[in-house]
Amino acid sequence: MKRSIPVLFVLALCVVATADEPRQTDTKQKAIETSPETFAGTWEIVDVQPKGSTKNATQLVFRKDRTYAALDANNQELWAGTFDLDPTTSPGVWDHRSNESQRKGGDALGIYELDGDRLKVCCVVGVWKDNQWTGKPRPTEFKLPAADVVLELRRVLAGESRDKRRE
Repeated sequence: MKRSIPVLFVLALCVVATADEPRQTDTKQKAIETSPETFAGTWEIVDVQPKGSTKNATQLVFRKDRTYAALDANNQELWAGTFDLDPTTSPGVWDHRSNESQRKGGDALGIYELDGDRLKVCCVVGVWKDNQWTGKPRPTEFKLPAADVVLELRRVLAGESRDKRRE
């Protein structure tokens, strides 16, 4: 009988440990599902490295449905696409693809750091072929040359004019 007590104790610990696994998975999945809400809105491009890599884009608009658009100074759409987030990692994972690159199999693997109304993102561009990534590995820090592009963005608040943001 004494021998069965430790065995029962170990079994009980295993049951408790595996019971937490689905909760952790559920929590991660919930965080991923709700993450577009934290990005949703218009973001002004404050800084970009290397210069000119966003062409004429001055803003990015992220939507809750995981789509985005890059806009020029006249609010004309330059390109659009989709994005995915994983806020459960540090830094967070930010992957996106333009509609054009999606047709060609291109993608951008990135990371992000969100601090209130400030957002820093960086990414590398590559191609998926036969489930293999061809390109630089996902960046681990917000620096060139490990990343192809590093952006600093600021959330545009409701009712804020472009002139007011420039002050």
